[in-house]
Amino acid sequence: MSSNNHLDVTLMPLQGRHLIEASAGTGKTYNITRIYLRLLLEKKLSVKEILVMTFTRAATEEIRSRIGETLREITPLWEQAVQQNGALPIDADPVFKQVFEASDTQEGLALLKAAQLELDEASVYTIHGFCQQVIAQLAFKSGFAMSLNLETDTSDLYLTAAEDWLRKLRNESDAFLTLAEHGWHVPQGLLDSFGSACRQSQMRKLMDEPTLEAEYEAAIARLTQSLANEFESTRQGLLNNEQAILSGVVFGHKDEQKRTQEWAAILEWLSLKSLTPLDKTATAFYHGGRYKGAAVKPLVPLFDDLKSLVAKIKKSVADLTARKQKALESLPALTLVNGGIDYIQQSVASQKQRLGIMDFDDLIRLLANEISKPDTSIVSALRQAYPVALIDEFQDTDADQYTILNTVYEKGSIDTALMMIGDPKQAIYRFRGGDIFTYLRAGNDADFRWVMNTNWRSVEGMVGAYNRLFYGTPLSETGTEVFGFGINYLPVESTPYAKAANTPLSDPESNRSAMNYVWLPANEDKPNAQTMQRQISQWIGNEIHRLFSKATLGEASIKPSDIAILVKNRNEASVIKAVLEEQGLTSVFLSDRNNLFTSSQARDLFSVLDGIWHLDDGRKVSASLVSPLWGISPRKLVSLLYHDDEGQWDEVMNVVSQMRVLWQQKGCMAVVLELLQQHYTPTSSQTERALTNYLHLAEVLEQAAIVHKRPEQLLVWLYRQINSPQADEEMTLRLESDNQLIRIVTQHGSKGLEYPIVFVPFASGYKDPAKVGNSYANVMSYYDESSQQLTLQLGYSECAVARLRAESHAEDTRLCYVAVTRAAHRCYMGVAEFKDNEQSALARALGVASSSDDGGWQNSLESIAKEPDAFSCCITVEPDGLTQEPIHVSSNLAEPQLPTLSLSKFAGKAEEAWRLYSFTALSKQTASNSTAHVVDQQARASESYPTTEDDIGSELADNEETALPLRFTLEKGANSGNLLHDSLEQLDFSQPNWAESCDPIALKYGVGDDQKPLLYEWLAQVLDSPLSKQDPELCLAALEHKQTLREAEFYFPMEHTQWGKLANLLIKHRKNGILGTDSVAVPTSYASNMEGMMHGFIDLIFEYEGKFYVSDYKSTWLGDALVDYDRLSVAKDLQSHLYDLQYLIYSLALHRYLAKRLPDYDPEIHFGGVYYLYLRGMHPENTQSEGVYFSKITTQELQQLSAIFSDASDTSTSNVSTKEGQV
Repeated sequence: MSSNNHLDVTLMPLQGRHLIEASAGTGKTYNITRIYLRLLLEKKLSVKEILVMTFTRAATEEIRSRIGETLREITPLWEQAVQQNGALPIDADPVFKQVFEASDTQEGLALLKAAQLELDEASVYTIHGFCQQVIAQLAFKSGFAMSLNLETDTSDLYLTAAEDWLRKLRNESDAFLTLAEHGWHVPQGLLDSFGSACRQSQMRKLMDEPTLEAEYEAAIARLTQSLANEFESTRQGLLNNEQAILSGVVFGHKDEQKRTQEWAAILEWLSLKSLTPLDKTATAFYHGGRYKGAAVKPLVPLFDDLKSLVAKIKKSVADLTARKQKALESLPALTLVNGGIDYIQQSVASQKQRLGIMDFDDLIRLLANEISKPDTSIVSALRQAYPVALIDEFQDTDADQYTILNTVYEKGSIDTALMMIGDPKQAIYRFRGGDIFTYLRAGNDADFRWVMNTNWRSVEGMVGAYNRLFYGTPLSETGTEVFGFGINYLPVESTPYAKAANTPLSDPESNRSAMNYVWLPANEDKPNAQTMQRQISQWIGNEIHRLFSKATLGEASIKPSDIAILVKNRNEASVIKAVLEEQGLTSVFLSDRNNLFTSSQARDLFSVLDGIWHLDDGRKVSASLVSPLWGISPRKLVSLLYHDDEGQWDEVMNVVSQMRVLWQQKGCMAVVLELLQQHYTPTSSQTERALTNYLHLAEVLEQAAIVHKRPEQLLVWLYRQINSPQADEEMTLRLESDNQLIRIVTQHGSKGLEYPIVFVPFASGYKDPAKVGNSYANVMSYYDESSQQLTLQLGYSECAVARLRAESHAEDTRLCYVAVTRAAHRCYMGVAEFKDNEQSALARALGVASSSDDGGWQNSLESIAKEPDAFSCCITVEPDGLTQEPIHVSSNLAEPQLPTLSLSKFAGKAEEAWRLYSFTALSKQTASNSTAHVVDQQARASESYPTTEDDIGSELADNEETALPLRFTLEKGANSGNLLHDSLEQLDFSQPNWAESCDPIALKYGVGDDQKPLLYEWLAQVLDSPLSKQDPELCLAALEHKQTLREAEFYFPMEHTQWGKLANLLIKHRKNGILGTDSVAVPTSYASNMEGMMHGFIDLIFEYEGKFYVSDYKSTWLGDALVDYDRLSVAKDLQSHLYDLQYLIYSLALHRYLAKRLPDYDPEIHFGGVYYLYLRGMHPENTQSEGVYFSKITTQELQQLSAIFSDASDTSTSNVSTKEGQV
């Protein structure tokens, strides 16, 4: 492994394993796109062969977009250079110039254009998306169903399993009572405490009595060792004053002998340094009663250290003993729970297999387990498919994910490359399974290590400020290990070309810097945490008002959207949001992930709709009228409900009745909008939040009404959602508005974002990670150094607590780093003496935790503010001077100049943008009518599913159907289609070598040795099946390899292609075919006018006796008898799936290709037609052409197709290529 070198994308080798450490703001995505460009042009890999993985869907779209931007940026420069026979501009991107000089210019341009055309098919995935795709190839081998469904919420399975286990345990009264003592006898209570353990597969460790006893003794020994110096210093202090003490209270006293013994006992106890309590008789020596006289009273302070030591030992030993005892008492219950976790995990796994579902964690575990098998073929297949992998945000990976990468991409390989890009200082997702120790291991396994050390985001002062904070000391000194676990902080460089430098921050206040530590001193009353949080929040509100009125960014005033407030959790967000609101500052909590149906507006809307629909039920109507949606004042409500004002009641009921009619005529959404527009009266300051929720609910109800058409059904659905809300991204609360608001974001949620000004209001806050409330957690997760893996421990132990705290403290530091580095211009850190504040990440980074001075915080903050290169200042908050009322300031924000509004009229023409089309894309844009059946799936998957309800039962066929041949019993699904397709693609039809061509494929798809002979026998029959009654010699076996093209890829342009013309041609073609007037109706399309490129793959093109044919393989199941695959049945299925449209497109591609390649091309002579082969029905004795569909394509049809797609002459180009290259 090479040491850390500064990354130079133009020079790094494109092979082996690379670990690239990309500190915050150093241009990680930019470098990913440049590495990608080199791979395209220097390694000549397609966009499908470069695997890019990251951890969120948003990140994949961002990377895909940035790759597209890079391609669009370089291509015109390259074209210009090619046209002028020159080089790229002198100021072009260095990587652009490097790849241009290293490439063949014409070939490079072709590669760039091909990459742009295929960008939608680029292999850019989330880790789960990648695993899901690969696992689709493992269905034959796995114990799961052929059709696996990804389930995002499997909580019901765990709840059911917990209920089953507790039900079984109920018969064992003692065991059940043991659980009940801890509140674990209720399913949800059990899962609340141990749900994470049930869902995780990591090594589990159950504490036992011998281990607890051993740890207790070790803890006593550590405590003894830690107090050794205190014992000695206390003893020495007493000896130094021995003469005065003895003279004052021993010599000459009537109890001189007794007191001499007491004194000796104290000195001996201190000499022994034992935690055994000091004998009570000896403690009498320093009791206050002996020191009441004026002569001896001055001796009392001499015993302060001894009293403190005795009290400390007593408390420490008592705490250790109490924790041990509590842990011992919980062992029986935890032992039961450990067995319960085993039961729940096995039950859930069984249910998942039965239901054919998996969750996100299963995806990764399943692939990691499969890929680790010694005889698997998946590794070689993945290396071939993806020779290079770029893994973004690698610090968030876990052991299973790294197992996949570590197995596929070998260390030191010259044929593959693994680029792991991440920042260990930003590994903050431990709670989601992120494992910093996997990153550290990968770093040791890497062939090359690189660092990116220039910050392109923040101004010089901000970079210098967090360099100082996380270096741990002034940069001129040796740094301290702030991050722990071997993660060293390397200061990054700033640059005058940073993004933030374009809009410098100007602020007339002199006591401000890039980093501002906002110090709230503790007053004599020692205020509680809530009071301190409010005081810091009030100061922040005052400061934001000042920034709005005084400061500027570039030429513009500070806007609310320039400010982010980063908090650790929802509680902190609530405090700061409420205080800002009191001061007239509007903000939005961007990390609010509450479910829509848990909001008060959901319950309120249900009451209103229930009253409207059941207007004959006075009770329901009365309950609904209290809603703000009706806008009825409290006084009027009293009059309506209690004073029996019939006139007002009739008036209200008339409106309710109108709403009911509106619901019946225009739907539920119309009712909600009408109420909001005509009646709604806000009842709180959260008006924008309430309106957003009401509108969101209206949209959701309108969508649900498609399925639940009757209002009564819709109400039942809404009631169930409110009482059992499901985990659904679409049901997450939306932001209040798109207006310019102050952003409140969790520190975890802020990762990847940037803001000009950042406030971290409660930076000195701390929460003990080993505790839940005031008790130690029953489940502790930590990395076990001895086993080198994550461990889940049930029960308390001193070692586990110490390790858990060490790991959590390190992650808190990383979280602090993420928060601070979001700031481009300025950061404010709120500091107060919250409980255990000395354990906070900020305290440890500044060295406050090790300070014994009562003024530790203030001294540290003032000290760092004096350092010239720290770019920091300390601001002391005076609570009495804080403003709590709304502040009115004169600024550009206070009185905005509203423009005169006018309605704009759209005078343009709405057209669908240019895009890349395929047969599947066209199918998806069609709307099926009563007779047509167009499948909205990928073509290969759709051909394997039954087309009628009667066929569905065959999906459940057991292996007992051994009487039927494999052609009918082979599982339906995309995997079967791919198995057959890949086998035929590799075979030499005329001289098939089954072992060489098909054994690897059979292994890939999990076909057992007992099934391979059956498979090969079937394929041999396919090869020998006659394709033509007129020429019995024509079969696949008659074709030499040189007469075939396999998996031919094509592109041709589409210019003003109209679906109507294409549909008319297809209708005529069908009427001239075998079904005639009984043909399936052609569906309509949502896209009337199409422009772009048509793209596709033709399974087989073959030449026979001077004619060229298009052929496609179908594994569709039509029945369990050969007669089910006669020409009429095949034709109906083919038309139902629009496969005739597919072969017309393929025919046009071949027609145009031949026109360019054959000098004397004549369709009448050279174009043979189309063969669609339904493989399950093909056999050598197919006298009725079972499984074979042939269609002659006339010259007139080819010319019409060409005109429809090109709106031009018949000489349009078509580019056809195979996997080996262009033909």
